Amino acid sequence: MIKFKINAFFLLMLFQANLSFAEEAKDPLQEFLSDFKSMEANFVQSLINENGEELERTEGILHLQQPGKFHWSYEIPYTQKIISNGDVLWVFDEDLEQLTIREMGNAIDETPAGIILGNNDISEHFIQVNMGIIEDHDWIELTPKNLEAQYKNIRLGFENTTLGMMIIVDNLGQTTRIDFLDIKKNTDISSSLFEFKIPEGVDVIDERHALITESE
Repeated sequence: MIKFKINAFFLLMLFQANLSFAEEAKDPLQEFLSDFKSMEANFVQSLINENGEELERTEGILHLQQPGKFHWSYEIPYTQKIISNGDVLWVFDEDLEQLTIREMGNAIDETPAGIILGNNDISEHFIQVNMGIIEDHDWIELTPKNLEAQYKNIRLGFENTTLGMMIIVDNLGQTTRIDFLDIKKNTDISSSLFEFKIPEGVDVIDERHALITESE
């Protein structure tokens, strides 16, 4: 059976609902970001194809911290870690014993991770529509201005000032839905969680070196 790996922050669900728009909609994203320092939560993530069929369901834990740090850990049904200290990105596939290392640079600014961390001027990279309350969540939709972006839109659902759900549709018609559970906002998180120590015996693909070689 083919394993469909979901990389929620970089390739990311089609949300179907009857929309009700408030006349004077507040901006739940800015309310969330106004006092955001860190966040930790469990998550359940589903990948759905263009026919509405669920291809895969995964579970794990995420940690976010300003400025630009995240630790996204898939634990069920496979183990994969996506970690960044704000400067370097590590993607570790434990099943394949393979590690990919990349420079973060400004690449995060146009991603869902960058949106949650408040790393960018939203209006610079996205067209935002406030959708109002749908099924107990206050929704916004973000459409990337970059025509080469790997996703069509991102929808974020908030409960008060807490991020409860993320829904993303990619350019292949596949949808990713992420439900955040047991959310803790602005807790103390050890900075060591956003660093990665390379285990012995793993294959390392260091794309930073490739970039240096090409520029030379």
